Amino acid sequence: MSQTDPFRQITRGIYTCLENTAGASYDFKAGYYERLVSTHWFNRFFWDTSRNDYQEFAAKAILRTSGTVLDIGCGGLAQTSRLYRATGNDCILLDRSLEMLKIARARLSAEGGQLPSHLQLLQGNAFHLPFPDNTFDTVCSFGTIHLFDNKLAFVDEALRVLKPGGRCYFYSMTNERKISRLFMSSLRLIHEFGEVYSVAQTLSLFRERPLRFKSHVIGSTVFIEGQKMK
Repeated sequence: MSQTDPFRQITRGIYTCLENTAGASYDFKAGYYERLVSTHWFNRFFWDTSRNDYQEFAAKAILRTSGTVLDIGCGGLAQTSRLYRATGNDCILLDRSLEMLKIARARLSAEGGQLPSHLQLLQGNAFHLPFPDNTFDTVCSFGTIHLFDNKLAFVDEALRVLKPGGRCYFYSMTNERKISRLFMSSLRLIHEFGEVYSVAQTLSLFRERPLRFKSHVIGSTVFIEGQKMK
């Protein structure tokens, strides 16, 4: 990001496009959350998935595409930091949480604390992305859709900044298994999950959009990949 960009640096290696840079409500739990989602037992017990499932899917977006990549709701990169270090694509990793971005920075930084030059960390709002229409070759969001009630607005904003012909990759947790449904519903009570959706409801967010897409399900997680129509 250059000095002419509408972004300002707020701490080493992290930029913001927000007027109010106060932390997100879950900032104080960021470290705990990142350690939890990195564990084998958490993913297997609650979602019947593995870290490999997520990493293999994310590799399609990060390693097997070319051009510019936007990751919306990147979090601390528990599943994806190795992939981002390895890619040759120019990537913007966006999250509302400054603490999550600091965790991501630590995972990405080489000795001496320098971020790879092809990666940029940006604090921003997923529902008001600071980019023109049709900006990115690839847009991805891993495990974010289920966090919001206004899921359709999230998907539409992600697709807005994707170039015609560009690729998109999403995965989201669903209520396919009873333990998943109970876990998501309990977190919704404390405002940490959005409305709990089934696989069919999640896929309906992508229908009647300018998109050709396919999906597959592992455990309670639905994986969606598509191409924006020209």
